[in-house]
Amino acid sequence: MEEEKAPTPTFDAIPLSADVRSAIDALGYTAPTPVQLAVFESVAAGKSVVVQARTGTGKTAAFGMPLVDRVVSKNVHKPQALVLVPTRELALQVTREVEAIAKNRGTKIACIYGGASMTKQVDALDGGSQGVVGTPGRVLDHIRRGTFEPSHIKTFG
Repeated sequence: MEEEKAPTPTFDAIPLSADVRSAIDALGYTAPTPVQLAVFESVAAGKSVVVQARTGTGKTAAFGMPLVDRVVSKNVHKPQALVLVPTRELALQVTREVEAIAKNRGTKIACIYGGASMTKQVDALDGGSQGVVGTPGRVLDHIRRGTFEPSHIKTFG
C-alpha cells in the first residue's frame, strides 16, 4: 500500500494581507518553505526569534513576511524591527528581500553597515524607516552617536 503524500501547502496557509501576498507572488514564490511555516506566527506575534537553517531555505522571507505584514506599523515612522547580520553583504541582501516584500505597503527599511556613508544611513533613519537591517558594529555606532534610537523596537532578529 502506498502512503499518501500530504499536499504541498500554498501561501494560503499563511494569513498574509493582500499587499504582502501580491509582493510574494511577484517574487515568484509559489509555496512556503518549512521554516516560513514554522516561524510565521511567532514573528507575527512580535516574538523575537533565532532561526538556523541551511542556505536557500527561505529564512529571510520567513521573518520578513510577518515583520512587514503584522509587526511593523507603516503609520509609525520610527524603527520598530531590528535585524542584525554579520556582514555588509548579508545586510544588503536581507534589505533587498525585505524591501521587495514591503513594496506594496510603503514600509521603509534602513540598511546600516560599516564602510558606507554615515550621512546616507542617518538620512534613511531620519526618513521614517520602520525597519533596520544592520551589522552590530555600525548599529552600535549609530546608537552611541544618537542617530539611531531603538526605543520603539518591537522585535529583534
